[in-house]
Amino acid sequence: MCYNRIIFLILIFQLCLFSACTSNHAEELYPTNDTEAKLYYETTLKPVIDTKCISCHVYHTEGANRYDSYEKTKSNISQMLERINATTNIVMPPADQEQLSTEEKNSFKTFLNILQSDSPQDDNPIKVNWTAYKYPDFDNRAGVSGTFDSVISYNLNDSAVNLIDLLNGANVLIDASSVNVGNETERTQNVASFFNAFTSQISGIVDNYNEENAWITFSMNGISQQVVLDVILESNKIILNGKIPDLNVFNWENAYNVFNTICGEYHENKLWEDVKISIEISNI
Repeated sequence: MCYNRIIFLILIFQLCLFSACTSNHAEELYPTNDTEAKLYYETTLKPVIDTKCISCHVYHTEGANRYDSYEKTKSNISQMLERINATTNIVMPPADQEQLSTEEKNSFKTFLNILQSDSPQDDNPIKVNWTAYKYPDFDNRAGVSGTFDSVISYNLNDSAVNLIDLLNGANVLIDASSVNVGNETERTQNVASFFNAFTSQISGIVDNYNEENAWITFSMNGISQQVVLDVILESNKIILNGKIPDLNVFNWENAYNVFNTICGEYHENKLWEDVKISIEISNI
């Protein structure tokens, strides 16, 4: 009896020690980029975990297999990805539970990518700025501007001799949930709710270009539309300016309604369909 009790106490001690190490290890693994990672967790990953994972994992012992907070998910994201992508009986969710969609699986990988990225904007040669408009009176409508902080992938013409030829075959894929309107966390989260209901990714492909214009096909919400942007050439930078004239083309109605429900009072229940965009491409 005494021997069994000692073994039991040793096991409890080991479990507590493992849990403490798991929690502390998160900061050592991913010491930077918490701001963007927390935003992505709250707006995109946490809803997936709450829907597909937490019903089982909230009952686990504190530590390795409990994913009910940002810190615990951050500590265990590598293990979570391993099990999500497993082909053996350790795969999660189990076969008899509702499965993750491809997009939901990708959200775990995107979260890890953000954690591992020291400074996405500084190292990325492509920056996308946008301005959307609110209020019912067109003459008095106000612009709200922001950026996207996470570029999933991009391709520029590395063999370009002239600056403009960086656009030859250029394309970019943006994580739409990385939308950012500056230091206003609540406003950023509200705008992120729009993109969560609208599109997970935005892609842009350069179809044609000259020193005055670039013809770019944007894809959102499973729909593609070509837009013509003005070209400005600086010493080591290309700036593409213009607008997407009508978001209705991309079937934005559902996301519009979601956004109205959350913060319609702040924009008098009116968003305009056109969005001004500016894309900066640096020759690095």
